[in-house]
Amino acid sequence: MNARTLLWTAPLALTLALAAGCGDGSGSSSTGGSGGTTATAGSGGTGGSGGTGNPKAPTLGPQIDRMGRPAINTALNHTFDLDATAKDTAKDAYNANSNEANWANYVGDFETSLAILDSLDTNCGNQILADTSKTDKSRYATLAGVFVDDRLYVNTEGAMCDTYLGVEANAVGIPNSDCGGRTLKYDVIETSYSALAAGVLTGIDDTIAISDAAKGETFPYLIDPN
Repeated sequence: MNARTLLWTAPLALTLALAAGCGDGSGSSSTGGSGGTTATAGSGGTGGSGGTGNPKAPTLGPQIDRMGRPAINTALNHTFDLDATAKDTAKDAYNANSNEANWANYVGDFETSLAILDSLDTNCGNQILADTSKTDKSRYATLAGVFVDDRLYVNTEGAMCDTYLGVEANAVGIPNSDCGGRTLKYDVIETSYSALAAGVLTGIDDTIAISDAAKGETFPYLIDPN
C-alpha cells in the first residue's frame, strides 16, 4: 500500500496571504508629468518595486488549530473533565501543539476517554485494539497511541473513497481497499463512535444526516447554496 500523510496545520496567517496583492506596496505609479498622460511603468516599473511576482511569504504566527482527524480533540482530550476551565485549556494546548514528538503525552488522557466510550454499548472490551487481558485504562493504550498520531492518512492506490479511517482500519487488521482520508461525504462522527464504542466502522447512528451541500462531485465539491 502506498500511503501519503496529509496533515493540515497551517495557521490563519497562511490563508490571509491569499488576499495580499503583488509586491509590498512600496512602489508608486506616475501620472506622466505636465502633459497629463498616464505612464505605463511608474517609478517602480509595471508592478511597483515588487514587480509582477508573487507576494512576499507571510510571517507565520502561533498555530491556533490542528486539522487532523475530525473530533479527536473533542472526543478524547479531557472530554469528561468536570472542570470546564481545565478542559478548555487542555483542548487549546492540543490544538496549538505542532511538535509531533510531544503528542505521546496525550496517551493517558485518551485512555481515560476511550475507557468511557467503550462502555457506551454496555459491552466493555469490544473497542478496536482493546487488550482484554487488562482491567485498567491501559487496556486502551494501543488505540490511544493510534489516535494521538492525529493526522489523516490516504492510500493513493485505494480502489474507492467511501470509508473514513479506512487506512487506519486496514493497518490494525480490518481489511479494506479504501483510500481513507476524509471526503465531505464521510459521516466522520458516526464512524468514530462506531469504532470507539462497538469496535466496528459502522453501526452507531447519531440520527444526523450528511448535508446535501456535501454531495457535489466536482471541485469545489459543494453544491450551490439555496
